[in-house]
Amino acid sequence: MRVLLDGWQLIHDPLSAAAFHLLEILEALQQDVELILALPAEKPLWLAPEISVFVLKRPFSAFNHLRWVQVDLPNIARRIEANAIHTVHGFAPLFASQALFYSPTRLAEERPKRRLTLWERIDEAFGWGGVSRAISLDRNAVFELERLLEEDWAGESAQPKAMVSCLETKLQTVPGIPYFLYQSFGDWRHVQLLLEVWSKTTAHLGDQVILVIICSDHHEQEQIETRSATEFLQTLRLYAGVSPAQWISLLKNALALVQLDGEPLWGGLARRALAYGVPVVGFEHPSLGEAVGPAGYLVPSDDQRALSAALMTLVVEEEVLSGLRAKARIRAKNWQRENFRRGMLRLYRQVIVHSV
Repeated sequence: MRVLLDGWQLIHDPLSAAAFHLLEILEALQQDVELILALPAEKPLWLAPEISVFVLKRPFSAFNHLRWVQVDLPNIARRIEANAIHTVHGFAPLFASQALFYSPTRLAEERPKRRLTLWERIDEAFGWGGVSRAISLDRNAVFELERLLEEDWAGESAQPKAMVSCLETKLQTVPGIPYFLYQSFGDWRHVQLLLEVWSKTTAHLGDQVILVIICSDHHEQEQIETRSATEFLQTLRLYAGVSPAQWISLLKNALALVQLDGEPLWGGLARRALAYGVPVVGFEHPSLGEAVGPAGYLVPSDDQRALSAALMTLVVEEEVLSGLRAKARIRAKNWQRENFRRGMLRLYRQVIVHSV
């Protein structure tokens, strides 16, 4: 069974929820399915050499994304004789002859609140036609435990597989001082709010701890630098153009992940933080509270004073931080990678067999 994975997001938005969802598939199913990753640029250095790729260079543009999904992916699938195409962002191809799997964009980041371009509207129109022929990977289909406890497909056993990392594991440089980690998705209002909170926090903590911000792009980094006093900038570490491997290194060594918004259903940041024993501090959102449970230190939405107090508590009260770390590891066990593997494998086999 050979499946072609759409790697557009890994090149053009590698820290998106859709990209991390694709990494989850690669890590969970490498040993069960022949996965070929279609990339619109050369294979990034941070991807492990074990990952098989097919490169067809396409610079980023709305038109190229349309052509990539609707023309390039089906052509690549025919060339490598793939049984199925799995896309994790954008829209499923309309004219593909292979079985189609589609992880919907709406379960990742929301689209920007702006008018769509002509090519984006065409992509959407074509895409929904393709989706009508695809298997949409909704939560019940992949994660429902009752289905996973049924007899294995075609009598095959589903023994747990060791996780194979699809990221290069070379040591990445991290700050030598304790730090909180925040990833921006380009919402300047959130960045400003966090900087205001941090200015109150660092006034009490001094040089005990810093705030690491992964900026959405270099322009956002420049905005922060030009609008902040030199003394305040010394309490920050700003990064842009971070790879997923660098992001994981920064996350694993953080005191806590700061999250001001909800938790995406696919590839959420909070769940990855919990997997490394890193608690989450942020504002109360139903989806975030559901994800982190007791491993989160959540305060009322937009309450800057409460968020500042939460950050200070994790620095000055070691027993609170250690307790949250322990709860994070326990909470992470609720994510059963083996269940995810079995659910995905079942869907692949059922749909591919029926489409032959």
